[in-house]
Amino acid sequence: MAASWPFIGRTAHLAAIRSAGHGMVVAGPPGTGKSRLVAQAVHDLERVAWARATAAAGQLPLGAFAPLLPATPPTGNPLGWAAAALRAPVLVVDDAHLLDPASAALVHHLVTSGGTRVIATLRSRTPAPDAVHALWKDGLVPRLELEPFSLEETAAVLEAAMGGRVEAATVARLWRASQGNALYLHELVLSGILTEDGDVWRWRGPLTITPTLRETIAGRIGELTAHEREALELLAYGEPLGADLLAVLGSLDAVQHLEDRQLVTVQRDGRRLQVRLAHPLYGEVIRDGCGVLRARTVTRRLAQAVTEAGLRRREDVLRVAVWRLDGGMTGDPGLLLAGCERARVIRDLELAVRLGRAAVAAGGGRPALAALGTVLFYTDRHAEAEEMYATAWAVEMSETARIDLGVQRALNLTVGLGDVPRARAVLEETTRLARGVDGRQGTFIMRAVLATLTGDIAAAEDLLARTRDMGPLSPHGERMIDGAEVAVLLARGRATECLARVKEAGARLAKEPDAMRSLSAALTGHATNAALLLGDLDAAERLADEGYGLGGQFGSWTRAILEFGAAKARVLRLRGRLTDALAWARDTVVRLPARSVLAGACLGELAHAYALLGDAAAAEEALARAEATGMPIGPYVVLPLRFAKAWTLAGRGDVAGAVEICLEAAESALPCDVPFALHDVVRLGRADLVSARLAALDVDSPLVALFARHAAARDGGELDAVSEGFERLGLLLYAAEAAAQAAARHRESGLWRGARTAETRAWRLSQRCQGARTLALMDLDVPGLTPRQREIAVLAAQGLTNREIAERLVVSVRTVANTLYAVYDKTGVNDRTALAALLDGPEG
Repeated sequence: MAASWPFIGRTAHLAAIRSAGHGMVVAGPPGTGKSRLVAQAVHDLERVAWARATAAAGQLPLGAFAPLLPATPPTGNPLGWAAAALRAPVLVVDDAHLLDPASAALVHHLVTSGGTRVIATLRSRTPAPDAVHALWKDGLVPRLELEPFSLEETAAVLEAAMGGRVEAATVARLWRASQGNALYLHELVLSGILTEDGDVWRWRGPLTITPTLRETIAGRIGELTAHEREALELLAYGEPLGADLLAVLGSLDAVQHLEDRQLVTVQRDGRRLQVRLAHPLYGEVIRDGCGVLRARTVTRRLAQAVTEAGLRRREDVLRVAVWRLDGGMTGDPGLLLAGCERARVIRDLELAVRLGRAAVAAGGGRPALAALGTVLFYTDRHAEAEEMYATAWAVEMSETARIDLGVQRALNLTVGLGDVPRARAVLEETTRLARGVDGRQGTFIMRAVLATLTGDIAAAEDLLARTRDMGPLSPHGERMIDGAEVAVLLARGRATECLARVKEAGARLAKEPDAMRSLSAALTGHATNAALLLGDLDAAERLADEGYGLGGQFGSWTRAILEFGAAKARVLRLRGRLTDALAWARDTVVRLPARSVLAGACLGELAHAYALLGDAAAAEEALARAEATGMPIGPYVVLPLRFAKAWTLAGRGDVAGAVEICLEAAESALPCDVPFALHDVVRLGRADLVSARLAALDVDSPLVALFARHAAARDGGELDAVSEGFERLGLLLYAAEAAAQAAARHRESGLWRGARTAETRAWRLSQRCQGARTLALMDLDVPGLTPRQREIAVLAAQGLTNREIAERLVVSVRTVANTLYAVYDKTGVNDRTALAALLDGPEG
């Protein structure tokens, strides 16, 4: 961690303050860094005077300026005396809303007299003295409103402070906890909640309230009456609370005073008024200050009041279940089970586990065991989930319950424990026990899902067709078959149809926002891969970001972070942003449990990025870890590792071995992945082995068509066109490699100018690939220009005519023309526009 908290960003704000001739008022909520911003703005100025207003100094005339003024004031005209005594070209007044009237009048006088540039900070939405308010109201100085850090600014500050990469999910969590407040963010980091895991900083465990953070927030909250403290305690344990409920609890008057003090917010939700604490950390500090008995009293009051009101809102069941549990009240298994289900739906998974365990302990029986098993599955505790399922399986239950349990248990055995044979056995037994059509349809759909996961697409298609033949499906069955059929469409490489079905299924799910959140995530994942197959990287990246956000949106859903973190890394790799891809892959793998079916995707992307960056040793280490922790249940798990292994071998110089792995991968891959396996052979220089197969692929995709065109290209001109096609799609690494291959073909044909043009293009594209070191790019040379050639080339690229360049450099026009001809010949470009593009590269 850095020795001091860094100042990052706020560039526009700094420029605004520095350019304000007469001064400026900088306003913002407490803790947004107003004082730090102003200090940074005046850091390099000489003779800067600082006046710091406080509530105590505000009781005395000119109290804030006492340290800057002579000890003995005059008998008359104190304002003129103070102004003359200051004699500072720049005056900073911190917390100007706390100034006494005389100090405020002095600030106003200094601004209007024009001799001193005054920069004042004050708290937003807080009354300020009239003389201070007049500064911006009367247009004497501009007012700059400072907002809390955005998510992006928070990430930049954290990485500068920690001196390394901070996991994206951790950044999001810290941003939510601090609400972008710079002071609170600083204190959270100082509390030591971040730990380094594989060169990535992560936040594990609960939030820690340090004495400094407690004192900081307590100072912001200030003195409270007994009724105000009681209202804050109710909100700390129960927010959001309706204004009507607070009225029943006798706290509404206190809430009105708290709203005036900006300690709570009141927002309209339909016909209701909902009250929340103004900052999430207020609740942490208030709860931290409550004793055990006090906390039990508050939660029991809340549980009783909401129960008596009738549990009218969706979240009431969950909240009452938690309050009763926290309050030590008798466990109601039905209420606890309902709370567990609701917590699972909104993906507050640790809370769901807690309520599920309580429901089992309270005698909830088979339903509680099954519910607990499901939330344990979602939290990657798969062995314990199987224990719950197995115990529940031995209990008598309805056919519907048996089928639901069998389907969920088979899913856990497959993707949680990697035990496909046992999963098949469970599904076969479940199918035998199913008598009704709905039940049989449910088991057939799950068997199709299992077949898809293990790579048997024909069997999956047959099972889904038989499911449809059984008759109309229930609404739940329609949702299940949506997910299964979308997966099959993707596997078959029918990307356009896949995206259309995802859109239809998503529209149906949108009507029931709480139904099958995991299906929504699965559809997003399939859509991400379909977009990649079509070469639509923008859509793929947007979908990957959307899916990744589910991990933080629903508590901490590790599976979403793993699946979509790997997908994001893949998109970035295909874009040629290799160091960014590596960073995302590293972020992702630190979340992997000891054993995971997603180890192949996550560690495969990590190894692949390392290999393309030329670090074969690191790639081999990642592959070895995948061997030890992965669960190779099917092609989609294994294939990322085989791709990475191929490029690792290529990096070691074993190109033949790399080609062999890609060809083997194409034999066992799903149809959607075959084009990428075959195209890697083309990138490795053996298009002759796969051109016919790529041409024969029945995949409706502009990207796959370009793969086939790449493999079929026989001369430099065709490869030039392929490179341009990849660049248009945003696949810059592929574009650079195709251009390098084009240069080689041009040279073989004796077309030296075409070779130079293609090589220059390959070099320029490779510079945008963040250090790529692949076979095709190994021998690229930087277009070499002499100092004089570079000087003239830069001026020409800026649009100057030959005559203008000659006049500037005091040379002849002919010299300029001859030099530019030599530049064009060396670089292979033909005009000033192309030259500007070349010189615009990172090393241009």
